[in-house]
Amino acid sequence: MKKKFTKILLCFVLAFAFILSGCNLFPRNMSSYLNKSVCTITYEDGEVEEITTKEYINAFNSYGYTLVQNGSKYAEAAKQTVEVLVNRHVLLHHAETENKVVIDADAKREIFDDVYTALESNLDTYIDEVREDWDMPAPTSPEEDDDAVVYTPYVPTAEVVFDGTEYKIKLLDNDDDPPETNFSSLDAVISQFKNYALNNDGTENTSLRKEAYRRFIAALKSNEQGLGLSTDSDSVLQRYCEETYETTRENYIITNLEEYYQTKDGYSTITVKQVLAKYKALMLQSKFKYEANSENYDKDMLENFEDVYYVVDDNYFFVSNLLVMFDDEKVGTNGMTQKETYDNLQTQYDNGYITYGEYQQKLTNLAYQVVATERDGEGNEIAGSEINVQTLLTNLQKELNLETTDEGKAKVFNDYLYRYGEDTGVVNAEYPYVIGTQTSQMVESFTNASRELNDEGTFGAISGLVPSEYGVHIIMYLGKVENLFTIDKVSDFNLVNSDIEKLTETKLSPLNNKTVFDKIFEQLSEDDYSIFENMNLTVLKNKCKIVQHESVYMNL
Repeated sequence: MKKKFTKILLCFVLAFAFILSGCNLFPRNMSSYLNKSVCTITYEDGEVEEITTKEYINAFNSYGYTLVQNGSKYAEAAKQTVEVLVNRHVLLHHAETENKVVIDADAKREIFDDVYTALESNLDTYIDEVREDWDMPAPTSPEEDDDAVVYTPYVPTAEVVFDGTEYKIKLLDNDDDPPETNFSSLDAVISQFKNYALNNDGTENTSLRKEAYRRFIAALKSNEQGLGLSTDSDSVLQRYCEETYETTRENYIITNLEEYYQTKDGYSTITVKQVLAKYKALMLQSKFKYEANSENYDKDMLENFEDVYYVVDDNYFFVSNLLVMFDDEKVGTNGMTQKETYDNLQTQYDNGYITYGEYQQKLTNLAYQVVATERDGEGNEIAGSEINVQTLLTNLQKELNLETTDEGKAKVFNDYLYRYGEDTGVVNAEYPYVIGTQTSQMVESFTNASRELNDEGTFGAISGLVPSEYGVHIIMYLGKVENLFTIDKVSDFNLVNSDIEKLTETKLSPLNNKTVFDKIFEQLSEDDYSIFENMNLTVLKNKCKIVQHESVYMNL
């Protein structure tokens, strides 16, 4: 179950290669100074490692500086930075001397790919800089919409299996994507990168990339001033790539060390018993908390339902929302946009200029004017796919009527939601919206329509067109908020191994595929490894002699 380092993370780790030139911590022309030790680690086997000032500066720019920006004092941030470096060295030494993680041919290709990604990303940064300096227009490409409504099914990391004797948690290998490239050596990485940067393709982009490459190399040379190293471009690039490879290799080892300790023969070291115990503890915690404080209960139910594991009454229910927003650009025959028309109607009604009946009729007429646009699986609008929201409602209802199961109805609504809906609050959400029979965080029209559906009590029932200040809603009723297990008497409450089936069969939302088991297993995986890692580090560090040289790093 290999983990591909993301481009963002990799660039964050490697950013020091050309940003240190502006850092106050980076002294010029002081090679011996940069090699000073800020910490010495002597391992049980007698090996000695020095954490150098250069390594400390790199880590401080990536980690310590963030702490300072968030309010930490330099001394505190400096100590924490050294502590992170110590932990990193100790874990790497443990993993490599004990052969806990093997860097095979596939792993090397993955690491080489990440080195190339970092190189190309860094060059792109300089390309943008050159483009701006030369007053060149940015390339035309579809803008990415941060609020795009795109369905992303949850990808589980484990599943519960029964081997005839006991329930066990089997880990799943979800990394089916082949490498973007297939480099077999660092020389191949460098060769392809230079070809990308310096090859003449007969366009103005050639000079753009060549200038960006020149600036990139110049920045690398600047960072090596005073170190007494060769200054030809090929040597500078070679050293950068070697350092990048080593950093990425270490990241790979640390990442896979976690997997090593969480896996045994393809099964998780976390047991079904632990999952059930965790869920039981969360249920009891919620029960005690909310029975003692009803005010916090209502607030969490409506705003933080993901943290609620036991409900103490039946006053809440789930709904989902297909929202088609008002057109804020098109002006109607009344000289106003749809949103302005809505606001004007609200003002007229509030001031008594129109009756409630007139107000409702005008809102209905406004809703009929709203048009939805279909999107493809990537969130891009499909030209010529506009559809009146009333027709959309009719089509949706027809398809729902053809479904005989709750699962089928939820699937139909989910399909429409991502094809036409514009409510980013429901995009890949773990849970639907929660509405109370007495309280609600939603606007009045939405709340009232939702409660009417709850009074009917039919899963999969949908509202008509519900106008609000945001646009027009089509609401689906998704059932009462209920407990998986009832706690009649705390002292007698327990969960047995077969109860795991209910956790694996119960989705957090009818509109997504993540289950209660997935959620609890994720929490345990994170908590379990954090606890283990801290304990393991404590044991490993107790076997080392660690001497920090505060006089070196505190005076930078």
